[in-house]
Amino acid sequence: MNAQRERILQQLREAAEEGLDSEAFYQMMRKATRSGPVPRDLLRDIMKRHLAARRTGAGPVIPPEKKDGIRQALARYHEPSERARDPSHPVGAVANVIRESLRAFKPWQVDVSKIDLDAVARRFYDDRAQALSYLLPPGFVEESSGSYITAQRSLLVQDQDGTVLTVSELMEKKATQEAFAKQMQEGSRLSEALGLVWKQPEPLELRAIEELLRGLAEKIVPGTAVRFVPRTEPRFRMALRMQLGNSPIPAATGGVLNRPSMLPEVTYVAGVTIHLEPWASARSGQVIGLAEGSPFPHFDANNQ
Repeated sequence: MNAQRERILQQLREAAEEGLDSEAFYQMMRKATRSGPVPRDLLRDIMKRHLAARRTGAGPVIPPEKKDGIRQALARYHEPSERARDPSHPVGAVANVIRESLRAFKPWQVDVSKIDLDAVARRFYDDRAQALSYLLPPGFVEESSGSYITAQRSLLVQDQDGTVLTVSELMEKKATQEAFAKQMQEGSRLSEALGLVWKQPEPLELRAIEELLRGLAEKIVPGTAVRFVPRTEPRFRMALRMQLGNSPIPAATGGVLNRPSMLPEVTYVAGVTIHLEPWASARSGQVIGLAEGSPFPHFDANNQ
């Protein structure tokens, strides 16, 4: 860690004292992200202290009356929509073709009804990896290698100029927290998606992920222009963004993940979100857009 990086981390600590929703903290998050890998340990400690200051007692931190809404939001994210399940719809049709092309990936789904929301909330800032372990397929931690595919929806943001961004891309683009929050409210969209995750004991390179996606495009949408752009994303050691044709929607985002703490050190994990709309558009010749809103109410433009 060089001196400049250390100064940035110290400034991030100081900005957090002004509040996690302050302009100072937002600006330091943007600066920290640009300077290198996101300082996960520091952010975990900051968020842990923030939560501890707001927590009262050792009981559940989620009021009972809010649990149904949270579970519905999680279901909206972890379960495919009607059009993604419909084999006659371009989205459902291309989802089935992609699954068939990735038969080495075992299908699985998160069971939202079995998530212990209180346990997740209590452990979220103490051990975030364990708190979110419900996102991993059964046996994923124990096995030395494995690959899985799940149907889900993903949050993207459409900006005023028509570009479609991930949340971290929006943070890079918006110079102020006010502009960021405003666009999250106005531009949040849901993408139909297939999530891929796999692990192996051998080193994983970004090139292998690009080759997998490029081969998928050649098979499913032959003749469509394909472009890859390297990205900096908080959860990833190395990441990329894939574009198909002229669609502003990313065809895929992901890369080599930072190793979850519960996995052995000699373990390499990759995660990719395949956004189905560009694939469905290229395959069907129709313009397939994103759905309005977001999985979470506080990002929903229609939920003031």
